[in-house]
Amino acid sequence: MSLCNTHRKVFVTLLVVASVGCAYGQEKDPERLKLKVGATQADDSNVTRLPDNKAVADQINSQTLDVNVALPIGQQRFELEANLVNNQHQKQTQLDFLSQNYLAAWRWSLSPELLGVLSTKHTESLNSAADSVDPNLRNKNIANLNDLTLGYLLGGPWHLVADLSKGTSSNEQAVLGVSDVGYDAYTAGVSYSPSKTSSLSYGRRMESGTNTNALTGISNYSNSGHILLLTYALNDSTSFKARLAYLEQHFSADPNYDFSGISGGIDATWRITSKSTFVGGWQRDIASFQTLDSTYAQTDTFSFAPQWQARPTLNVGLMFKQSIRDALGNPNGTASTRRDRTSDSAFTVLWQPRNYVNFRASVT
Repeated sequence: MSLCNTHRKVFVTLLVVASVGCAYGQEKDPERLKLKVGATQADDSNVTRLPDNKAVADQINSQTLDVNVALPIGQQRFELEANLVNNQHQKQTQLDFLSQNYLAAWRWSLSPELLGVLSTKHTESLNSAADSVDPNLRNKNIANLNDLTLGYLLGGPWHLVADLSKGTSSNEQAVLGVSDVGYDAYTAGVSYSPSKTSSLSYGRRMESGTNTNALTGISNYSNSGHILLLTYALNDSTSFKARLAYLEQHFSADPNYDFSGISGGIDATWRITSKSTFVGGWQRDIASFQTLDSTYAQTDTFSFAPQWQARPTLNVGLMFKQSIRDALGNPNGTASTRRDRTSDSAFTVLWQPRNYVNFRASVT
């Protein structure tokens, strides 16, 4: 199955942001409590991502509610980000869903040298219809992640980092090339930061878990990798972020689905003038993509996004992104020829007539 050509238009997005509490207290501590409500109306010419002769247009209305709470207590800080999204389809009502998301974090510090973050995250989202076995059925993904990050400052520009995480990802319906997953992961690394704008980090990650797939059934897997991260500011107006990683993944049920490879990317930010900014980059990722003729997929994404601050209350932005996903591997002796190509572009206008009111309009 290959991706079909689609055109999507999004209109009339309204965001209203309100900070709650004493008006004078807001200015002293603006992050203590924030509320944000929004309404979006979208017209989609091919909501199920089927071939053009089977395309079904639909209108999607969404309402959102965001609550952000931050409570600093001494050297500790407690944070909560909660989000509700109600999506309603005019025709394809079977795709309606209420998304409930949250991120709770405790940012702690035992000493000036030893600090960390304990967090739990819950996310609900819809899988792309193009990757669902039945694109006409709602296919919600539910992901949970519990994470503990430790940092130790060695003095000067050096510090050590360790991370322990436990995650799950499950889907309502069967999907193509991916599967339900439960895993435990461990990461250890070191970082060198000679300045506030430049750093070089290395990490070693080990992961083990259970993979559920329509083709291979339930099997255990192991994942290991190395990663290098670089942040560098060339000058006050130009900065770069680069990533280079090597990954190996092995499956107990069928070694034919094992894979390894290199991923990475680079992003550049250029502040052309005091009012205009350009962001562009390339990213390459590899991930398990288990089909009848592939074991994993390699995805290359090219993007650029200029922005113009026309006035203090008016921002105009343009985004273009193209992704190419190649199905790779050879589980049955026949090399895959599948290639999925996706292009996204958007024009967005953000207007803030008052301190706590934002209007956003976009065509995608």
